[in-house]
Amino acid sequence: MDELLPHTPISRRTTLGLLGAAAGGSLLTGCRSSTTPGSVGLVGDYSLSDWVADRGDSYLVGHRGAGDVFPEHSMESYDAAVAWGAQAMEISVGLTADNVLVCLHDTTLDRTTNLKGSLRATTYAQVEQGWLEVPRLGPHWLQAKVKVPLFEDVLRKFGGRVVLAIEAKDERAYGPMMAMVSKYRLESAVMIKTYFKSKLIAEVKSLGLGVFAYFTTPKEMTPDAIQTVAAQLSPRTDAIVVPNSGPTGYLATPLVEAAVATGIPIWPYPLHRRSEVAHYASLGMHGAVTSNLGYLRSKTEQAITDQWASGALVPGELTRDPYDDRFALGWGRGGRIGLGAVGTQHFLTLGNLGPITSPVYSVEFQASYAVLPADPLANLTLAFGHTDDAYYEHQIGTANGYHAIMQANGALGLYAHRVGQPAGVKLAVKQSTAAFAGAWMSFRLDVTPTTLTWSRLDQPAKVTVTDKAYRGGYLHLGRASTDGSLALRGLKVTRTP
Repeated sequence: MDELLPHTPISRRTTLGLLGAAAGGSLLTGCRSSTTPGSVGLVGDYSLSDWVADRGDSYLVGHRGAGDVFPEHSMESYDAAVAWGAQAMEISVGLTADNVLVCLHDTTLDRTTNLKGSLRATTYAQVEQGWLEVPRLGPHWLQAKVKVPLFEDVLRKFGGRVVLAIEAKDERAYGPMMAMVSKYRLESAVMIKTYFKSKLIAEVKSLGLGVFAYFTTPKEMTPDAIQTVAAQLSPRTDAIVVPNSGPTGYLATPLVEAAVATGIPIWPYPLHRRSEVAHYASLGMHGAVTSNLGYLRSKTEQAITDQWASGALVPGELTRDPYDDRFALGWGRGGRIGLGAVGTQHFLTLGNLGPITSPVYSVEFQASYAVLPADPLANLTLAFGHTDDAYYEHQIGTANGYHAIMQANGALGLYAHRVGQPAGVKLAVKQSTAAFAGAWMSFRLDVTPTTLTWSRLDQPAKVTVTDKAYRGGYLHLGRASTDGSLALRGLKVTRTP
């Protein structure tokens, strides 16, 4: 989330005119009897107050729709979030050069479309000629040429069906955005999303509307800042939205506790993993903002094979940071993906295959180095036995489980890893033929209640150990080296009841 551009306050009179506020009652009561000139028929009757009453103590807000697996802020992304049960989602709004409201996160077109330049310098006709382009989601979406949606179309389709947290990314868009909300008489079905320092908070609260006030970095979350924004908000209509500090570390507990103590609903963002939701819920954050709502709500089908041939990420396939292009998968032909992040390990959490609950199961896949790592001791890794989908990286020391490896020199090994202990515990090692660039290798892991067997199938090499310490059901597959390029294909899980 980005800070709103410097804001010139719109007068209360002007704002009231734009909203067409109903006389004699709060805009949050669900009453929409206004006869504002130019207003149109109601889209739906689901209001912010309905959602607050319905949502209970565990709920999710769609971030950029379902931005982990669909082009963000597309109609397709919004459709997916709602289909997966979103009762609220955040919507970014921009304004073109010819004053057309569209849904786009950035004030420029460069990051998420095939176009270049500032949105405010681009006409809607020019925007229509382009399409959303987010390469990390896979080549399927590059070919689909999904369009930037009109804000009015989003209101017509979702307004009154779900609560929309709307944000003007350019201050010029604020007045027209609010006028459009008034046109569809959706004042009671929106929250106004804005930076925690924004003067809009006071303006919006004076109108009785809900506020989605966000911090962008943990550094901003001083005790004074938390208290200042909380003092302007109500637990019945508003929320303070705080950043998840990163994929390998959470927002510091004292900051979480200070925010929760205000009594205002606190929502961390953007969450991608089930383990993240569980962590923050344990600290009193009952809501969360997520770009992977289908996976977090277990609304997507648990797979038994990869879907890489589709050319698109699926819910639950998680890189270190799903929004960071440095960790994007490479996509090849024939259902191949590549892990080639530069200067860092590169792992993929296979949440789409988990959790595996069968007492007996096997995992098979093929791997090939397009470019070998410089260190012959560097390894490809299948991590397993994890009780949750928290990010795994070699020697990170944050989880209990096992890792089955093959070093570039051919050493096949089984190791255990434990919380607080970066170094793995060797269980068994056997030498096989060294990897060489371009050659495909086949692997199989077999797990029973008491044994672990790690095999290389393209030659007769395997290790078996008796160990039953860990039997969690989440898998991670990747390259533990900081160089080299590893390709993967043919992943499948076979479960035995």
